[in-house]
Amino acid sequence: MTVSLVGYVDVCDREQFAGWALEPAWPDRPVRIQVHVDGELVDEVDADHFRADLRGGDWHGNYAFQKAWPLPLPHEGALVEFTDAREGRPLTGSPVRIPPLPSSLVGAFDVADRYHVAGWVRDEACPDRTVWLTVWVDGQPAGRLAANRFRADLRDAGFGTGRHGFHHAFSSPIDPLTDHVIELRHGEERFGTPFTLPGTASLSADLKTHFSGILRGLDAPLERADALTFLVSEAERRRTRDAAELTAVREREEARQAQRLYPTEADSTDPAQTTTPRPVALFIDDRAPDPERDAGSVAVLSHIHTIRNLGYRCCFMASRLSPSEEDRMRLEQQGIECLMPPVFPCPEEALRQLGSGLEVVYLHRLNNAESYSALTRAFAPTATLIWSAADLASLRLHRQAAVESRPELERFASRLEVRENMCAWLADFVLTHSAIEAQRLSRTVPTANVHVVPWAVPVSSRRRRTPEAPVIAFVGHFAHDPNLDAAKWLVLTIMPRLRQVIPGLRCRLIGSAMPHAVHTLAAEDVEIVGAVPDLQDALADISVCVAPLRFGAGIKGKVLESWAIGLPVVMTPIAAEGLVDPADPTWRAAIADTPSDFAERIAAFLDPATGRKQVRAGRRILKTRFSEEAVAAALSPVLPEVFPAFESDPPVLN
Repeated sequence: MTVSLVGYVDVCDREQFAGWALEPAWPDRPVRIQVHVDGELVDEVDADHFRADLRGGDWHGNYAFQKAWPLPLPHEGALVEFTDAREGRPLTGSPVRIPPLPSSLVGAFDVADRYHVAGWVRDEACPDRTVWLTVWVDGQPAGRLAANRFRADLRDAGFGTGRHGFHHAFSSPIDPLTDHVIELRHGEERFGTPFTLPGTASLSADLKTHFSGILRGLDAPLERADALTFLVSEAERRRTRDAAELTAVREREEARQAQRLYPTEADSTDPAQTTTPRPVALFIDDRAPDPERDAGSVAVLSHIHTIRNLGYRCCFMASRLSPSEEDRMRLEQQGIECLMPPVFPCPEEALRQLGSGLEVVYLHRLNNAESYSALTRAFAPTATLIWSAADLASLRLHRQAAVESRPELERFASRLEVRENMCAWLADFVLTHSAIEAQRLSRTVPTANVHVVPWAVPVSSRRRRTPEAPVIAFVGHFAHDPNLDAAKWLVLTIMPRLRQVIPGLRCRLIGSAMPHAVHTLAAEDVEIVGAVPDLQDALADISVCVAPLRFGAGIKGKVLESWAIGLPVVMTPIAAEGLVDPADPTWRAAIADTPSDFAERIAAFLDPATGRKQVRAGRRILKTRFSEEAVAAALSPVLPEVFPAFESDPPVLN
């Protein structure tokens, strides 16, 4: 039960305070009074002094208090409150507002942000005193500060000692999500112009710092777990939103309904038909395709561009090596959206999020088909699953085992063939570049739907430089075993015969990922070039290209590129496979399978007329079988039908 308190604040000025207080139920017990100035406890006093006017009846009169201030009150004024110490009950007459002393403030409110305020202020009426200011945030006091920091610029400007600067850091950063108004007050008087801090809707540096500070301050395991749960859920929400925007599932379903309701454009009055989003095709490869690196990259880029031209929105995801920012920009400049961490940290997450919104999933190379075919069936059950084999690794390894007499490699090739057959059985469509491989797969997996799909190889004019002596070149990606073996066979076995047949001839090895074994092949007439930024320039003084592959599979990009820039090629039957018929008289002179035959063929093609004849025949192959039209004709049957009206420029995710 609260006992009543009676009393009054009689005097409260800048010199002293006085008054009286008692509890009628206990008149013999003095009341202890607490004195607060601007919310801070500054003094305590017992109401036990005698006053005659308070004596009478049971009251003995010892209920008064009076005291001088222990410290001067603030110059800018103050709010003084008197309460009893036991229950915090205010005395009648409390609080008391002490008015500010006369002042003439000059200065500047220079800085205000979510972390601190700063500036300077000086009282011209009393230059030596320290001016105190109160910081207010959104109409609420947030701290007091003293303008007594030294600033050399103020001293040099003639403001006394220069100790008029202030800087106040907030105990915790101000919430960056909403707007805030920060102002300074000297008593009731506003100092300077208030700062308005607009809220941010983006993840700015301030917001990141704010979040980081909150997370660092979590000490309890339960709090940390709760914060992690929140962050994971927000990340999941962001991925889900981006996936929904990318696949536009709802919009495409509405467009399908409109197509059913309005089957012809002439009958349609529904505007949705003119804004049908593109269906989405997801491409998965080991790393971002780079046409300067390998033929597989050239092929997948050609297929992506063709599928995009057929009306699809094409997205790429790397399974092994995340694209660099340069890779991302290069792909997006070509209209290919690059799915990257942290929104899509891996293909599994991309398939899970995009799921039913995908029309096509294109898996390039065997390892990606093995890893993601089952996941595609689980997360994107309605998508058309395409496995682009690049080449049949088992066929290549069978041949390598035979050339190198390695029975252990033969056993591995047999196991690999089983894995390839399983991927062919799982896929809706299997793409190969070689008719030889398509026939092989169709025999071993009769239910596989195998299509031979080339890639586009544009014909270009050749830059020419006249060499001092004949130069032959072998171009390849030397992390690929067939190319490494071919380089060794060319330099160690074929070049000795060429030196006898064509004195002064030089050999040049050009390509990426050259191991140390290739560099050891360097000789006076054998130049190891490595990767080049411009292949056409590197081949400008070449007389003949060679493709001395003793084993391999698929079709050889190095042969196609040579014809494209106008160079004849001397090749093995393996290099010619899938491109030309070795029995055809037109090509018999370009194919050799022994070192001596290679030397003879190269010598023959050093004649410009003979070389031009082969180039013309090769370019006819490029224009008929490796054109953009040929690629589109081969890919169209494996892709779901696209609505005729789609967005011409789909937005690119950031």
